[in-house]
Amino acid sequence: MSEDAEDVVVRAVGEEDLHAVARLWVEMRLEEAGLPDRKPRASDLSSVYRLAARRFRDPGRILLIAYRGGQAVGFYSGRIRGPVGGGLDLYVTAGARRRGVGGRLVEAALTRYRERGADRIVGALRANQACHPFWARIWTAHPAPLLSAREAAGVEWRTRSLVPIDADRDGGPQMGQGQPAGQSNSK
Repeated sequence: MSEDAEDVVVRAVGEEDLHAVARLWVEMRLEEAGLPDRKPRASDLSSVYRLAARRFRDPGRILLIAYRGGQAVGFYSGRIRGPVGGGLDLYVTAGARRRGVGGRLVEAALTRYRERGADRIVGALRANQACHPFWARIWTAHPAPLLSAREAAGVEWRTRSLVPIDADRDGGPQMGQGQPAGQSNSK
């Protein structure tokens, strides 16, 4: 973890955090649309606030926020369906990137998934190659076998185990261990 990450506080979103989550969510959507310099409109914030409030009240959701120096700098949104966790959104403000904030949010999310009984997580890698090194670092720091990968509409969906899997009965590595993402032990 970087020194900068030490002053980051990650916690479950409370009602007092909903406005900050809505602001971050709108920033994320504007950035995705190629409009990072556009200021969020009140109507944008209002509709996203309602979405954040619904997710906050939904017991099947994980909603986390990161603060650094008292400022909201990132959030994570996910869900649990039976034994499967699903990462939906991860966002860190431009000024807080490469300082360990995203890693802290994902670590907290993985902990919450495990606490709530998930044994695997499904997440998407978008065509934006900029995020791929971040996820490679996450899965290096938290080794998890890759169970499956598929591509649809320019998005690669990956399923990873959240349960540590030791060597198989023959002593060989399990699928996903020791191979680049998307490769398995099968021939």
